[in-house]
Amino acid sequence: MNPGVPVNEAPLVSKPCRALVAGVCMLGGMLYAASLPPWNWGFTILASLWPLFFVARRYPWRFRLLCGWLWGCAWAVFAFQFLREIFWLLPYLMMPVIAVWGGVYTLALGWFSRKLDRLPAPWREVLFTLTAAALFTVLEWTRSRLFVWNDFSVTMWRYPLAMRIAALTGRYGVTFLLAVGGAGLYALGRKKAGLPAAAVALALWLAALGYGGAKLSAPKTFRDPVTFRAALLQGDLPQMRRATLTEVNRAIAVYAELARRMLAERPDAVFFPECAVPVPLRGASYAAEAYRRSLSPLLGTPLLIGTLDFAPDGSGGMTNGALLIDREGRVAGKYDKFHRVPFGEYVPFREYLPEALIRVFDMGRDLVAGTDLHPLEVVPGVRVGCAICYEGVFSYVAAGFARNHANVLAALSNDVWYPASSEPEQHLANAVMRCVETGLPMIRCGNNGGSGVVTPEGRFTRYVGTPAPRPELLREAAAGVVEVTLERFPEPTGFVRFGDWFVHLCLLFLALEALRLAVRRP
Repeated sequence: MNPGVPVNEAPLVSKPCRALVAGVCMLGGMLYAASLPPWNWGFTILASLWPLFFVARRYPWRFRLLCGWLWGCAWAVFAFQFLREIFWLLPYLMMPVIAVWGGVYTLALGWFSRKLDRLPAPWREVLFTLTAAALFTVLEWTRSRLFVWNDFSVTMWRYPLAMRIAALTGRYGVTFLLAVGGAGLYALGRKKAGLPAAAVALALWLAALGYGGAKLSAPKTFRDPVTFRAALLQGDLPQMRRATLTEVNRAIAVYAELARRMLAERPDAVFFPECAVPVPLRGASYAAEAYRRSLSPLLGTPLLIGTLDFAPDGSGGMTNGALLIDREGRVAGKYDKFHRVPFGEYVPFREYLPEALIRVFDMGRDLVAGTDLHPLEVVPGVRVGCAICYEGVFSYVAAGFARNHANVLAALSNDVWYPASSEPEQHLANAVMRCVETGLPMIRCGNNGGSGVVTPEGRFTRYVGTPAPRPELLREAAAGVVEVTLERFPEPTGFVRFGDWFVHLCLLFLALEALRLAVRRP
């Protein structure tokens, strides 16, 4: 823009134009959702932030806030459609709350943009590109404190080359890479002034892809390797929130039969999914006794069983976790789920919510949270960091297991709450980054699909069930043995060593940039 040349901005402020801009922002949010399962449009995510960049640079704060919020609404309502299988209004109730961070993004980015307008064109565009990416990364990190599901980095779950940088930076390095790539492409629309910004974004991408390519192409060597063969049981049983005795007996029979079938394969251990049988294994009921009797023929093989259990504090509360049963049938270890599902396993702020709302979600009790992230040594030399269902998508959980010397991750899950939607595929997509971040393979054992191995490169392989082009979508009763080669004492990745250092770097950059711009004279 040349100083002193009058510019007609009337088209930007007309009501039809503003309505069109707001609609395009919603399309950007939909594009973000479309980059996730079940559509998996992948790299189209680079264009999803463009409407927000445009709004932040052109419009006053109230309209920026509205457009960012609408962008977030469109993303949330489409990305969380699977929640309708629990309660049809749930995605629409969550939408306005989760979308707030989209409005905060355009609001804050607009402030930076106006301050940066004082700078010469090339530097202005470069700093806008880096600021837009750093700000988006930090806000994604803050959103994950509320609800981490389907963050920006998940869109790369089928692209190991683009994910590989997460071994150094965690998931938020991938988020930054995508945001800076989108901002760099947007800068090309600024013509000559935007070329340096696009060049900086391209250089960052080439560096990240070069690092990923070098790591993926390097021959895989194991120091002091351990080979582990796990039998995975997938019963494909319906949701049994309030199971009858008939349903419990059926679950016992299904899993006992699958386990007996696998013994002929001589596995090192047998994995059961989360709450495979809907009674506590160590309970005092007739059904719990029948469950224990059904496991007697399996003595001689270690069992890792997802089950409800009693809280260790003696309060009488229940936990959701995993029991390790040794070859003699004794409980050799226990892990209690550390990160519970809000409204699924406990009701936050129960005392302040109306009873009618609580009845929609309440399962009759608040499960007690675990106290630490300790691995279970299933067999000598194999230390399993055993995440229970939802907590397998949290970086800090997987990294915590790795810091406590786990050399393989496991995810015992039960996605049968979502029998027809894309939630099981989204669950897998949200979990593969944990393997890249920690450098550890993951053994997934689910009740109704997604049972198999995720490699440290983030590839889903060696799955259980009928061969298919999209094995993550299979929902059938199946069992099989998967083999994993582990390092007895793996070298920790940069992310395991230093945690969210990359987010802290983005925070530092934004703080210094905000301070510089705030005190700089016009």
